[in-house]
Amino acid sequence: MRWRRSRKVPHVVLIHAGGLDGRMWRPLAERLDDRFRLDIPDLRGHGSTPLPPEPYTHAEDLVRMLDQLRVERAVVIGCSFGGWVALQLATLAPERVRAVALMPGTLSDTEDWSPEIEAFWAQEDALVEAGDIDGAVALNVRTWVREPQVADVVAEMARAALEHQAGAQAQERELPVDLPAIAVPTLAVSGGRDFPDFARMADRVAAEVPGAERAEVPDAGHLIALERPDAAAEILEPWLERVSA
Repeated sequence: MRWRRSRKVPHVVLIHAGGLDGRMWRPLAERLDDRFRLDIPDLRGHGSTPLPPEPYTHAEDLVRMLDQLRVERAVVIGCSFGGWVALQLATLAPERVRAVALMPGTLSDTEDWSPEIEAFWAQEDALVEAGDIDGAVALNVRTWVREPQVADVVAEMARAALEHQAGAQAQERELPVDLPAIAVPTLAVSGGRDFPDFARMADRVAAEVPGAERAEVPDAGHLIALERPDAAAEILEPWLERVSA
């Protein structure tokens, strides 16, 4: 894993969406960097970090990263699959997590996915199996991008991830998530222009995690921090101040 770090405190780890990488946080980081210490890893198989030859877990990788940085506890903010990793980390090593924010989050144990999401996965798998990386990149942009000005950077990130993962044999080991056992401040955010699946999952987090807060950015799609960084910062800044006090 690679990361970007500053010397400021409190310590905040930003975990990107699956199929993207740490670059998706740049617009938000520009708005938070003067007040918070930010570390932005590229998870295995994304961005600058290739897949390993052996089985792995992202949450255990993050624990090792915190050890290397000599950070006892961090606020963890995740997008989509990165939100699932954040919840895995809070379940695996609660003593290392100060708070969790999902911008938005995914619950990978959810079985009731919409036909649109199921169709996306099936189309992406078919394109990758056929060796059509260009087609898979274009599909990701069509599916997840709501603002044309971010299409190029999303395409670059998606291509890097697809090229890392195409034909790879490394397996991610599944780790459990126990929502009712999460005992740190938790914030679940969704975008009003996103697929309804993610608002339902944010509602579930708010209902099952004790004391969790719920917010929405009405004009945002799935990539809230990338496409609506001002709105994301407006929600996160006061929350970060409270949970870091």
